[in-house]
Amino acid sequence: MIRQTDEEWYREMLDRYRNLKKVTFECPNCGHLQSIEDFVTLGLDATRAYRDCLGRYVDNLDCQFSVDDGDCSFDNVRIIVLKDGSECKVFNFI
Repeated sequence: MIRQTDEEWYREMLDRYRNLKKVTFECPNCGHLQSIEDFVTLGLDATRAYRDCLGRYVDNLDCQFSVDDGDCSFDNVRIIVLKDGSECKVFNFI
């Protein structure tokens, strides 16, 4: 498990991808690779790209996983510590 502040997470995304739309995440449940751009192209909330499998929104993927309502191993997600001290789970980048 990777634990980092939201600033560290954002900086790592920029360092790795340069273009935030190209940031690619892996669903910890099914392994589907999805980018922020995939969500934007479909008119979906881009902030869900790192929390929900795209399968929640399209029919051709058989995965409904979300870190918000599913138990998942901490080995397959990152824990982001927000400015207020609360934590949230997000998918790992590729």
